[in-house]
Amino acid sequence: MKNIFTLMAILLLGVFYFKAQIQKISFEASEGYVTGNLGGQQGWAVWGGLPAANAQVVNSNPTDGTRSFNMLSNGLIQSLCGIEKNISSLVTSTDVEISFDYNFSGLNSSSYEIAIYNNALISDYTASFQIDYLTGVLSYRTDSGLVDGPVLVANQWYNLKVIVKQSDDTLQYFLNGVQIYSGALGVNRNIQVIDFVYDDYGTGFSVDNIQINNLSVLSTNEAEKKEKIKIYPNPVTDELIIYANEKIQSVSIFDSKGSLIKIFDENSISNGKRINVSDLTSGIYFVKIKDYDSEFLKKIVKK
Repeated sequence: MKNIFTLMAILLLGVFYFKAQIQKISFEASEGYVTGNLGGQQGWAVWGGLPAANAQVVNSNPTDGTRSFNMLSNGLIQSLCGIEKNISSLVTSTDVEISFDYNFSGLNSSSYEIAIYNNALISDYTASFQIDYLTGVLSYRTDSGLVDGPVLVANQWYNLKVIVKQSDDTLQYFLNGVQIYSGALGVNRNIQVIDFVYDDYGTGFSVDNIQINNLSVLSTNEAEKKEKIKIYPNPVTDELIIYANEKIQSVSIFDSKGSLIKIFDENSISNGKRINVSDLTSGIYFVKIKDYDSEFLKKIVKK
């Protein structure tokens, strides 16, 4: 699962960023976490009357490492409550990507929300996901309100991601690496708090592999350089042609699940710019092109 999420997260940014700074929270001992109550650890705080024992770091069901965060539900509160963390110290860029793996345990019980706040006020949303307690519909907050998206299934891990880009005033949402929304940022533009919310109606959720990716905004020269690396045709039948100013060091091809299936070093790339893909079966693939100072990732369709 880890390789899928990592590959898709890189690919579907739509733009390549240099020198990204990623902060990860996967509740591991190496990050300073211990099993037991999450509240009080590393700045996490419960709110809304949530029993401290409901929010647990556990040695089970991880998507990254050996631990995850599990929110239990005993039906005592039956009102909005949750656990939040101020992440402003981890956010060092105006353009930020936040992703995490999420698994809710049932429908017809609790409602679920993952909120990113502009400040400490819960009304000042910068972005949020919500999951309807009856239907499992995933909705996301735009500059004009909530918009319904795909239907999610209980007891299944999903990777959710939001990208806030103040540099060009855009907000993007992704589900399992696939973009489901792109639009303008609302009036709230900063990222200070991440909050995992529910209303404790008998079902809980799990979280793992939170990643805060500070995106270095490209300079004009860097943007122009990346535009000079292209591959075509797409869709492709037999041969991919690489357009690049720099010498190609390697080309790697991944299947739709993120597994590496072919790699070409510089000696096996025809004329330094062409690779043969005629033996691939029809479907979607991801091509990573590496020169001596950068990488480029692109989705292709093999006919």
